[in-house]
Amino acid sequence: MATKGNLQRRQAQAQAHKAQAQKQGYKLPDFLLDDLRAAVALYETEDQPGVIQMNHVRGILWNFGFWRMTSKDFEKELQSHDIDPRRTYLEWNELLNIVTRRYHQGGREQEIKDTFKIFDKRERGYANVADIRAALQSKLEVPVTESEVNEMFEMAGIDPNNPITMNDFMNVMKSF
Repeated sequence: MATKGNLQRRQAQAQAHKAQAQKQGYKLPDFLLDDLRAAVALYETEDQPGVIQMNHVRGILWNFGFWRMTSKDFEKELQSHDIDPRRTYLEWNELLNIVTRRYHQGGREQEIKDTFKIFDKRERGYANVADIRAALQSKLEVPVTESEVNEMFEMAGIDPNNPITMNDFMNVMKSF
């Protein structure tokens, strides 16, 4: 059971992490923040809003790019935020800080690389319009035409007649 002193200490730590993130200009994009809020809403309880049991935290983090994380890595991540890995819960601000920091320390870049791998199934280091169209059609519920993919290439300033490399894809995605 949390004592009043422990609660005040955790709140002060959460505020310090939040202030540090704001000072460094760290912020999650709105779409990720909305997704994180929705994930937390699934697991928080009415009597403890913003508090998530640790077994649910792992599932939430899995969906936010932490899927390569071992149990040991998970513990280290918590400790890097001054969170005791033996705790049975996490508060909203703590979870937000973990996801935000990871996002800004390469998580976004890894997500872009993972997305490119969906397009480059043969691991050639590039994808062409047909590869991207096939991948999109397999993942989306609506049909995607070659001309629509051509238009996406053109909007990104890439010639649709040439394949796109991982580096080109990274540069385009980072520009958004």
